[in-house]
Amino acid sequence: MRFSSKIKLSGSVIALSVAMVLLPGTALAQATPSITTANDAALPTPQDAPAETLSDGSATDPSKDVIVTGTSIKGVAPIGSNLVSVGRATIEKTAPVNVSELVNTVPAITTSGSVAQGENAYSYYSPQIHSLAGSSSNTTLVIADGLRLPGGGTQFAQTDPNIIPVSAIERVEVLADGASSVYGSDAVAGVVNFITRKTFDGLEANARYGAADHYHNYDINFIWGKKWDTGGVYIAGAYSHQSSLLNRDRDFSSMGDYRSVGGSNTNSYSCNPATLAVTHLSGGGATPSGVFLSPSATSPVANTAANAPCNNSIYATLLPSQYRANVLFKVTNRFSDRFQVTAMINYNNQKTKALNAPGTISAATAFGPGRGFVAGQVNPFFVAPAGAMTADQENVSYRFDRADGAYGKTESEEDSIYATLVGEYEITNSWSVKLSDAFGKNRSALNTIDGFCAPCALLALNGTAQLSGDPTKTDIAGQNVIALNLPLNASNALDVWNTGSANRTSAAVLRSLYGADSQNTNYNIFNQAKLDFQGGLFNLPAGQVKLAFGGEYYWAEETQKINGLSNTGPSVTGSTFRQYDYHRTVKSAYAEIVVPLVSPEMDIPLIHRLDVDISGRYDSYSDVGDTTNPKFAANWEPVEGVKFRANYATAFVAPPLAVIGDPSQGYLYASGSVGPQNGTLFVPIANYPDVVSIPGASCTATTCTIGLTSNPGLRRQLGGGFTHEVPQTGQSYSFGVDLSPRFLPGFVAAVTFFHNKFVGGVSSPSPSAIVNSAGLRNLLTLCPTGCTQSQIDTFANIANGATISGAVPATVYFLLDQSTRNALNLTVEGIDAQFTYRRPIGDLGTFTIGTALTYFTKFTQNFGGGTDFNILNTSGYNTTFPSVQFKNRAQFGWEMGGFSADLFWNHTGGYRNWISSSVAPITVNSIGNPTGGGDHVKADNTFDLHVQYTMKGEGMFNGWQAYVDVKNLFDSDPPFYNGNTAGILGGAWGYNGFVSNPIGRIISVGLRTKF
Repeated sequence: MRFSSKIKLSGSVIALSVAMVLLPGTALAQATPSITTANDAALPTPQDAPAETLSDGSATDPSKDVIVTGTSIKGVAPIGSNLVSVGRATIEKTAPVNVSELVNTVPAITTSGSVAQGENAYSYYSPQIHSLAGSSSNTTLVIADGLRLPGGGTQFAQTDPNIIPVSAIERVEVLADGASSVYGSDAVAGVVNFITRKTFDGLEANARYGAADHYHNYDINFIWGKKWDTGGVYIAGAYSHQSSLLNRDRDFSSMGDYRSVGGSNTNSYSCNPATLAVTHLSGGGATPSGVFLSPSATSPVANTAANAPCNNSIYATLLPSQYRANVLFKVTNRFSDRFQVTAMINYNNQKTKALNAPGTISAATAFGPGRGFVAGQVNPFFVAPAGAMTADQENVSYRFDRADGAYGKTESEEDSIYATLVGEYEITNSWSVKLSDAFGKNRSALNTIDGFCAPCALLALNGTAQLSGDPTKTDIAGQNVIALNLPLNASNALDVWNTGSANRTSAAVLRSLYGADSQNTNYNIFNQAKLDFQGGLFNLPAGQVKLAFGGEYYWAEETQKINGLSNTGPSVTGSTFRQYDYHRTVKSAYAEIVVPLVSPEMDIPLIHRLDVDISGRYDSYSDVGDTTNPKFAANWEPVEGVKFRANYATAFVAPPLAVIGDPSQGYLYASGSVGPQNGTLFVPIANYPDVVSIPGASCTATTCTIGLTSNPGLRRQLGGGFTHEVPQTGQSYSFGVDLSPRFLPGFVAAVTFFHNKFVGGVSSPSPSAIVNSAGLRNLLTLCPTGCTQSQIDTFANIANGATISGAVPATVYFLLDQSTRNALNLTVEGIDAQFTYRRPIGDLGTFTIGTALTYFTKFTQNFGGGTDFNILNTSGYNTTFPSVQFKNRAQFGWEMGGFSADLFWNHTGGYRNWISSSVAPITVNSIGNPTGGGDHVKADNTFDLHVQYTMKGEGMFNGWQAYVDVKNLFDSDPPFYNGNTAGILGGAWGYNGFVSNPIGRIISVGLRTKF
């Protein structure tokens, strides 16, 4: 079936079903909403939850209607697992802008403590559990009401749970255990399930405005619903806006030279006016070494990172602005005492925008009188530095400033539509059948508008699109295409030697410098159809044995359309277009059985209750083969209020469609490329002895810095098909204890030890991992005398259809291979713990104290099956996820009457910075694996305060809430981190965006109305 036909079919089925549900029903029984837990502040869900009161005021019978995350069987929580639930009370006391901010309050989530704004380059918006990989190794399954969400973004087709309005969320359940036996692919680390409200009666609206230094945000959300005897309908929506935050508005992100705080000098040689490295003198003789910092400089400085003078970070965007609007419509109706249908449709639109910094060129050749490969290449504005007046050829590094400060912008945008249909029929009093269908379509785009045109600048500097100025080299690798701008004259040349009003570049040339537009648009579409049967098999002395089984059919298609520069000039005259098409189908079968072995009524000493759960799933993928994954779990309660649990599971992660690459295009894919390496590499001499022979390498006793203007290189990132990528697998087990002692009412606690092994993780290895790991060392090739053209063409996979983006340096000194591959093997162990104690104290009100924490005890990895090495309590070695050891979020609350106040302490423990730019070198063993070193990063401690007043009475204001929310109460800067963890848009040197928030103190006021 073709792409468009599938859309029409799925859309027609859902539209018809919605119409059916809206018809008047003749049900005899009232629909019962889903369960919320009593333990709302990130605490475990009890297995036998009592009937609860929901946010819409109704009650639920969990033994009849509810399926909780991690199991296919109604009426029980996942046996053997720790389930963390965040519900409406926490939503109200967190006042989140979006659901990502809500989930980031759970310490087990990798990004807890970070800012939920803008796309993350490595996991889109999807939360990740226990830092178990990231990037394309999406080991956390994100679902809504137990069904998959549409993929999105322009990299890995991962999910965006923020498409659901916060007002529609009943609770979020986080299951930090392997769950592929129930859900299939991607659930190696666990599951995050966003559960929407079943029904709602009345109207609730919430408006909030927050402000910080040079920053603000606001959001408005609402929900309106109507219930009737056999069901109900509601519509929920939200609009939010988060302003941009510029680097220059935060000292820690705009210093440029961080040596005074123990960091690196991140300044650049790309300045205005230009810095000049002389490469030829007209009168002969030895050319001066080093760089003249301006045309008026009388002597050069050594070409090292420490001497770079220009702070270009002040122009960048730290956080992009973002707006989002979404709406969700849901209707449920029970047509008889046995048949119920629920339909939901959700629409979402969001956009982010970041202003671009000025464009730069580095080490581009400029010719003076008498020089050039051919006549006409002499730049009429050429100026020799004051300290080398006979210079007639230079390498120029320059920043292209504009008087109006308009350097273009980068935008991401997303449109998605998501719909589900669930029909359930009770065959008997014990057995039921359920048909579920989820359909989604997402369009995600990443666009650059009026961006810097590097080939335009080179054409105006030396008459070619080449850094070297060689007019015989092709500008499009593998094709004989050469763009020339000859002869150079005052009307078409570029002046980089004079600044301000003295600059002689023509207006036409200045306009052409910011004429680069690019577009990367991804279309993701999927359909998931499930048929489930469940019921009781027979009774044992301890209770009924329950069975669930079923099948699933899933298909997904992805199309990527990419427009960009062709390296021959501005977009309007020189652009490229690529299209990648991928598809996948999956057929699955699964079963789960719950066996109660001992019940309280049996009165067996030290076995108050004993339950066993066995589940398994078979998946057949159209592109990566078959897999079978079991799970075994048990609960043992020796006495009432004390429960021990344990489980073991295997899992499977299918490689994402978006990173396989197109074989007809040399295995290029949307977020991959082959082109100049941007930025420097810090190469250990012990691992690469030849690095000291690279011309211009800046070396200490242990490390050399390359990738400078004097020794550029090339980088490739091709898809997994190029590296013969195979599926990823995982194994996990956990055991723990839940405590809810009857002698201490209001106290609930849980402690869980988890172990997770992840094999063959699909990843694009970071430069730091490559140069410091024995298993990846062959991915960096050094060429002390320059790489040959044959080496370059082979490296770029030109013969098989790949192309090089950007200008190839005149001499290439190294080749860095970051192609996606089954590179990563991880073993992670640790402890999740949480407790809460809630107690009224006479006339003083009710007090609550609690905490939730994650503490890793082991975090080892290897590449390609080599020797394990320890990365525990570090960040930066793997650029797509941290491995910080300890996170904690504690709460102290008080409420009396309609008034409540809650203080939260957010703590991330100190760790080591193992990014390749760490000042303290990473130490390695004899085979090149890291053993220690790196910069110490201080602990991060912030406090949040939420004060709320709920009005009570008989009037229209009954139930209204007014609140003040303060995040980062003491306006603490994030701990200094000598590196950059940028996302797709924004990001800056000086803080770790994985675990820290750059905004500072933000004070919000809000009003929540209820009718």
